[in-house]
Amino acid sequence: MLKNNNLLRLAAFTACLGFGLRALFSDLPIRALVWDEQWWGWCANLAGMSWKEWVTSASVDAGIETIKLAVGIVMLLVAGLVALVKWNSKIVRAALWIAFCVLLIQDFLSWKEHFWQLGQLLELTLLTATPLLYLNFGGEAGLPRTTDPPNRIGGARLIACLVAFTFIGHGFYAAGVHSVPASFVMMTQASIGVGEGTARQLLFAVGLLDFIAAALLLMPWKKTALIALYWIIPWAILTTLARWWSYQGIVEWDTLLTQWLPEVIIRLPHVLVPLVLWRWARPQVQE
Repeated sequence: MLKNNNLLRLAAFTACLGFGLRALFSDLPIRALVWDEQWWGWCANLAGMSWKEWVTSASVDAGIETIKLAVGIVMLLVAGLVALVKWNSKIVRAALWIAFCVLLIQDFLSWKEHFWQLGQLLELTLLTATPLLYLNFGGEAGLPRTTDPPNRIGGARLIACLVAFTFIGHGFYAAGVHSVPASFVMMTQASIGVGEGTARQLLFAVGLLDFIAAALLLMPWKKTALIALYWIIPWAILTTLARWWSYQGIVEWDTLLTQWLPEVIIRLPHVLVPLVLWRWARPQVQE
């Protein structure tokens, strides 16, 4: 198995690669900001446009597409640097900070697009922090096994909190605290061949398990963390791969490759980072 520092490196690489491909081939929630009259009406007025002219303007839309292209290229370059250049080089460390800032802005825009729902904010925390996790812990052979220096204990607790927040956010949607996304229902139906009612019931049960796992992960003991991870890791694998298999036969292959493959790649940190935590928790429990 890969060492923990390599798992964190792979997590940072896939986060940047997936986001870069998403920006190039799919969409980013830039319009959620640019098409908000309360925030950008002044800009339309400054350009001498009515609001209707602003939101239907081909030049504004072209500007948004240019920003998406630039963001996509930057994130792919960062992914390349993470893959090819040593962790402690100045260029990689600068690139990881750039990636974090891009993901943080994406979080804000996505949060706004989802009407400031807490679940959306929580669900994105692990992905956003992934570049900084590699930045801060990528030089270590891994989080501790038996003896835990304070800085490594702190790192493990930080990772545990990030993973827990992400699963709480997912649980908010699955359990219906926020409206259950239609995509969740559709993927559940397509993956296991059940009706809508059964799919919603299963999602509710999954949401409760997400909350339980997050609570166990936040407790200050490795044994409870390990119990939580026996749910979190398999479920993260399934939800990540579901973006691919549930859309097979529903969309064309070019859409599957350009839209849904990036969504698989960008979610791989949800598997890789908990694996780091599992390797930290497991040895002491076995002793």
